[in-house]
Amino acid sequence: MSFREKSAWISLISISFVSLLYLPHIPWTLTPGASRAGFHGLIYCVLALVVIEVVAHLTIALRAPRDGGIRPDERDQMIALKALRIGAYVYALGSMLAVVTIHLGANQFALGYLVVLALAIAEIVNYSARVVYYRRGV
Repeated sequence: MSFREKSAWISLISISFVSLLYLPHIPWTLTPGASRAGFHGLIYCVLALVVIEVVAHLTIALRAPRDGGIRPDERDQMIALKALRIGAYVYALGSMLAVVTIHLGANQFALGYLVVLALAIAEIVNYSARVVYYRRGV
């Protein structure tokens, strides 16, 4: 398994885990009286994501220092672009669906939370596609 595939696995697992910690805040923010109180939970989730990613990437970089310094070749770039394209479509759709919630009675804080959720889902799809492409040998 290459360094970039390991990196995609790490990002996929860490974003999925932190998103599961973030999900309990979503129904609460959709109520009309929701305020900024859930913002601290979002900040803690982002900080947890950063710590998990840094520690995991440092671990794999120290275990195989040669792999981490290699520049991405054409295959790696093609995989990243294909996966990013799929993730971008998911993010655009998720953001549009988040905007629709305003018409259903959600407030601006709920809109912000749902856009961040759309970003998290798009990144999960992005890294899932990368893993699939690496496994298929595209």
